Amino acid sequence: MKKIFAILMSMMLIFTFIGCSGTEQKEEGQQDMKVTDSVQAESEEKKDTVVEKEEPVTLSLTFHYEESYVQPIIEEFEKLHPNVTVEFQLNKDGDEALLTKIVGGGSTDVTLIPSIMAAEDMPQYFVELGDPEELRNKYFYGDYMQVGGKVYGCPIGVVYEGLMYNQNLLDTYYEGKVPMTLDELMECCGIMHDNGITGFCTNAGSTWPCRYWDNLAITMSENPDYANEIVSEKEPWKEGTYLRQTGEMLADMSEKGWLEKDVVTSNLFDSSLVDMAQGNIAFMLTGSWALPMLRDAAVELGYPKESMGFAPFPYKNNVSADNPLYMRISQDLFMAVNKNSQNVELAKELCAFFCERISLAVGMNEIMIDGGKTQEELKNLGDMDYVKFYTSPAKDTRIQEMGAAAGLDVYQYDGFLLDYVILPPMNGKKAEFDKLNDLWKKNFE
Repeated sequence: MKKIFAILMSMMLIFTFIGCSGTEQKEEGQQDMKVTDSVQAESEEKKDTVVEKEEPVTLSLTFHYEESYVQPIIEEFEKLHPNVTVEFQLNKDGDEALLTKIVGGGSTDVTLIPSIMAAEDMPQYFVELGDPEELRNKYFYGDYMQVGGKVYGCPIGVVYEGLMYNQNLLDTYYEGKVPMTLDELMECCGIMHDNGITGFCTNAGSTWPCRYWDNLAITMSENPDYANEIVSEKEPWKEGTYLRQTGEMLADMSEKGWLEKDVVTSNLFDSSLVDMAQGNIAFMLTGSWALPMLRDAAVELGYPKESMGFAPFPYKNNVSADNPLYMRISQDLFMAVNKNSQNVELAKELCAFFCERISLAVGMNEIMIDGGKTQEELKNLGDMDYVKFYTSPAKDTRIQEMGAAAGLDVYQYDGFLLDYVILPPMNGKKAEFDKLNDLWKKNFE
């Protein structure tokens, strides 16, 4: 009996063990299935949340300064857009070659706008950059390159237009004073001439520096929109007009021998800066972008950079805080986006990004109205209580059209000043203002 009981107990233990073992295996199997399902679900979830890597994009950009000026900005943009590569092209052959390239369909995605390009042609090659009012409120000259109410160009920087001078010469011959009135400027030029020094260098042979003299007429008028009035003026150079007054100033200096002897040869601007740093030239009417270049030339010659300066052009007398000198904040060149770019929106972003950052590197002030930085050497201008800064509105496109009809590049390159205003007095004749008026009248016949 005991044996039978023992056998029954043993069988019960065996069945109990087998049952427990089966339950454990079942539970382990179910747990393994749950883990597998969880891993699969997690894998599916990760698969759904993976962001596809953006396709590589190549943009191209044309600028007229060497790559060393541009590369830091390109690298900064590429960091923001890891899939983007920006290729740089140097515009080393000038405006005519660049214009030919654009017209021929070979433009880069972002490019300089050639200064000789007709305004009405821009919509054919470039895209609209944004709302004119927004751009006007954001950038100095943000809405300047308009055609038909649309903006096609973004400025690369803004500069002051004024009087660049050699302080060493003023210390030696004019008691260290920077002329603050027109009488003082004329007196100083006369003294420089008597001591064998060129009073003013115009670089008129290159034509483009002459534009600062026509812009001076806007400054002298103290009316920022003065340039646009020419479209309704039959005789812009008649006696008493500001274009006439600036022309007469040039003609007078030419007649007295105060200008450089060679006013005809082109491409002498760089060498003229060396001459000025050496003490052969006292003054130059130009943009403040040229001051860092002049100072570099002075340092190379062993002079302190502070010996070269920049000031408002003293176009009148009795200057005071109540009767200030106007000083033009001027546009320089503009960038545009190729209409045929394969990545227009990204190219527009690069265009704005570049224009907001290139200014200081090339000797200009930043274009942002709010928060834009000024060249360190020009900050003193803001402390002068007898200076009033101004900007000009967008030019009427008819100026270029009427200029072409008259054969006068007024308010553009202004090369006509050499032929009609500067050269005649050098040859014993009078400046030919009547001829200028006669040419302009063709627009009203």
